[in-house]
Amino acid sequence: MKINIIGDGSFGTFLSELLSPLFELDANADSAILAVPISAYDSVASENCDKHLINVCSVQKPSTETLLKYTSSVTSIHPLFGRRTPADKRNSIVTRKFSAQNYDLPFAENEREFLNKFSQISKLAVTDPSGAAFTPDSHDRLMAKTHVAAVLAAKQMKVFVDRASDIPDEYVPNSFRLMREFVKTLDDMPAGTIESIMANPYY
Repeated sequence: MKINIIGDGSFGTFLSELLSPLFELDANADSAILAVPISAYDSVASENCDKHLINVCSVQKPSTETLLKYTSSVTSIHPLFGRRTPADKRNSIVTRKFSAQNYDLPFAENEREFLNKFSQISKLAVTDPSGAAFTPDSHDRLMAKTHVAAVLAAKQMKVFVDRASDIPDEYVPNSFRLMREFVKTLDDMPAGTIESIMANPYY
């Protein structure tokens, strides 16, 4: 299967590395992953409206709604992992599969093949903790309590970590070291990712 990964930032580059053994990366492919900040979704979708668009945004409701303005062939999936995540801890939440409703739709086979191959690099969650099927909306409600909270906490802790940058390590308690390690999670989140996370409608 051919696939195009739009976006050459930190996550787009990482996805290219992960997926190149499974897919033929081709800028002209009928299926395109949008590895761009949510602010770029509208313009990128309008330029690729005749394709199968794969939404990997950290916020799913507004990004999915944007893509659906241009095509019904939208697969929405949120990879809950980054470059530092161990391979056996990679999880993703699938919030929309268009082929589930109609197997005869254009690109339905593309979606099935994409999800099948993506499942080789990440576990796919399709139901929420209550057992109901994930939707973009239920995903964002969950992420508002977890993903958004982690970013906000790390940003606040970074203020304290930066304020103590002049203190020699031997005078730093272990609790502060743990806090400093947590703040490093921001290093895995480029500005575009943080922008997308903070666009959560339930924040």
